[in-house]
Amino acid sequence: MSNYNKYLWLYYSLVVGKFIKKLKLKKHKDAIVLFIIIAVSASIYILSANGFKFGGLFSDFISDSVYSIYRVADYPVEISEKVYKNYIDLVNIKEENNKLKSELNKLKFKLNRYKVYDIENRNLKDILFLKNSISKKSVPAAVLFYGIEGWFSSLYINKGSEDGIENGDGVISYGGAVGRVVYAGRRRSKVIPITNPKCVFSVIDANTGTMGIAQGIGNGYLKMRFVFNSKKVDKGDKILTSGLGGVFTPGIYVGRVIRIRKKSYNIFQRITIIPYKNLFNSKYVLVEK
Repeated sequence: MSNYNKYLWLYYSLVVGKFIKKLKLKKHKDAIVLFIIIAVSASIYILSANGFKFGGLFSDFISDSVYSIYRVADYPVEISEKVYKNYIDLVNIKEENNKLKSELNKLKFKLNRYKVYDIENRNLKDILFLKNSISKKSVPAAVLFYGIEGWFSSLYINKGSEDGIENGDGVISYGGAVGRVVYAGRRRSKVIPITNPKCVFSVIDANTGTMGIAQGIGNGYLKMRFVFNSKKVDKGDKILTSGLGGVFTPGIYVGRVIRIRKKSYNIFQRITIIPYKNLFNSKYVLVEK
């Protein structure tokens, strides 16, 4: 070892010793240890550069110390790399999630369309079954919209005089009697529902056989007229079309009895009928000829 290296080593030792004396060891313990390691490592590097060789345990200690310093210095870099990688992964996951949401919305839209098609298919099957079940000639039609004058006042269908539709024709659905045609245009017709006061037709009590005339009240209900007090009609009885008068095929469901009033001074009962629940939900109907 040359005199220059010896003097240099001695100089570093004195500097470190003076620095340690000026500091309070307990208060700055970690800083002192780190400074010593850096100072010793720098000294070893300088001595090695000038040809001094180390070996044994001292060399291993220096190597471990330098490696520890490297790990401490490199730790923030590793953390930053992991954070950046995780951020990129999150961005990619978000993009994939948005794509999956878009695909899911498309599938939901298609599913809703298929549900509508399924409902229409079932409705058409019901109308076909009804058409094949009745003996009278009939024309299938679709409900276009309900009249602006009131939900219970009228509805319009997509068939008219060109299809053989005439004023007074009865209109039915798979659920029951719908109404009567009051105006037959060339390609569409106006229909008043059975709850309209202008709609009058013959009915029969399915339980007792009592017959009467059904007429709309105008508030979503019907009344069964001309039923003598001596005739039997019970609350909850099903009311069907009788076929008399030629408006409707016999046996078409109209509704059920919800109220019966008898007065000694009247010869007729006052009977109120509620129509079947799907009266105003029919999309496809049959016009009876």
